[in-house]
Amino acid sequence: MKLFAAAALALALCTTTALAGPPLRLWIKNASPVTIDKLYITIMGTDFGAERLRGKTIEPKGKMQFMLEDGVDKCWADIRMLSTAGKEYTYRASLCEEGHTFTFRGRP
Repeated sequence: MKLFAAAALALALCTTTALAGPPLRLWIKNASPVTIDKLYITIMGTDFGAERLRGKTIEPKGKMQFMLEDGVDKCWADIRMLSTAGKEYTYRASLCEEGHTFTFRGRP
């Protein structure tokens, strides 16, 4: 009976992992004169969740990489940024066409 339970658990874990897919590596490049102070990223249509920079900033001409769980087969991400001056920027980024890179140019 224990062997059956262990096999069922292993199958469930493999199935869940196979459906989720590997994480997506997303690059955020800052091609603007604005310093990014807060950053939220989500696969289109889901909750933004936690702030991603965790006390760091993305300076002008800087870039940073982020991992999005279950994002490898998705083409659209919603991105919300706040500058050090408090201005908010919101975008819908096409990740499939841009090679998993979003370039922030400082325009709404």
